[in-house]
Amino acid sequence: MRIFIACNYLGGGGAERVAVILANGFVARGHEVFIIADLERYRSYQLDSRVKELSLHTTGIGIKRRLIQGVKNMRRYAKLYHPDVIIGNMHICSLISRIGTIGMKIPVILTIHHALESDTYHFSRKIRFLDRYTLWMYPAFTVLTHPDKDCLKKREKYACVMPNPLTFVPVEEMPRKENIIMASGRLDDWKYKGWDILIKTWSKIASKYPDWKVLIVGTGSESSLNFLKNIATEHHVANRIEFLGFRNDIELLYKKSSIFLLSSRSEGLPMVLIEAMSQGCAPVATDFKGRTREIITTDSEGLLANPEDVDLLSEHISRLIDDPELLRKIQRGAVERSKYYLTDHILDFWEKYLNAVVS
Repeated sequence: MRIFIACNYLGGGGAERVAVILANGFVARGHEVFIIADLERYRSYQLDSRVKELSLHTTGIGIKRRLIQGVKNMRRYAKLYHPDVIIGNMHICSLISRIGTIGMKIPVILTIHHALESDTYHFSRKIRFLDRYTLWMYPAFTVLTHPDKDCLKKREKYACVMPNPLTFVPVEEMPRKENIIMASGRLDDWKYKGWDILIKTWSKIASKYPDWKVLIVGTGSESSLNFLKNIATEHHVANRIEFLGFRNDIELLYKKSSIFLLSSRSEGLPMVLIEAMSQGCAPVATDFKGRTREIITTDSEGLLANPEDVDLLSEHISRLIDDPELLRKIQRGAVERSKYYLTDHILDFWEKYLNAVVS
């Protein structure tokens, strides 16, 4: 199959990383793959040499000119190479692909990489408009979870639940664990990531476990960092929580940590949780309207609580610390569950889906 993948650029966000993983995976399976992106911007994700690169638009021009140039380029490439299908990475690249191929009978698949609802994260007006009013343009599109599919109502039958692939290799033998509870995410997103909830949760039980500590990995502004440190001071755990900032050894930190705490008020499909599980962390997590339950399906894979339920989150952590056998059981179960998200498994889903769309 000849596949176009249109994405913003080859660096930065998680959605772009997924586009590169898919491109490399498809080409390794014998498909002919073209990735169409802004090739002049900094790239942090490397493509297989067999993936053909095409320029979506020029860097440094205004948004309107980028859109017009992108549409023209997409139409030119489609006429030249005749792809069987185009996978658009998020709304803008999908919209460029759809408009650029009007009248050409080439199916364009929109991939949505965010939750379609949130109680705390404020989507831009552009994203809300695109989510609500442009889905009819596509013969098929993907969402991350079944709760997101349920949000679509009239367009539900055109949606396919397609999780993002795991980029880490799940551990075969359990690493040597330390008395660490780890969390990861952007500090500036403290409200929907629930860093205040995490601090309050730990403050309830920290005095019982003097040989345990909490590590928070993630970048953020100085004001956000100071804000969270002040909350930690107010709850008497300032010396029991370490803010590590950006780390390029996060996989090693997962391996060392015994427990991973996800305290978000709302989430889509939290890949940091799956990454942590793959390295043997026992997850304690909040579940926003069934989305985290898509990952942690049983109590042998992790322990769940409703958002902002500080009491239950702290009880879960205490259970794991007080019962080493339960901790080890859930750590093993988490590793096994993470294998569902291995790239080859997700590629199997994609190939089946593409065959259905193209036929």
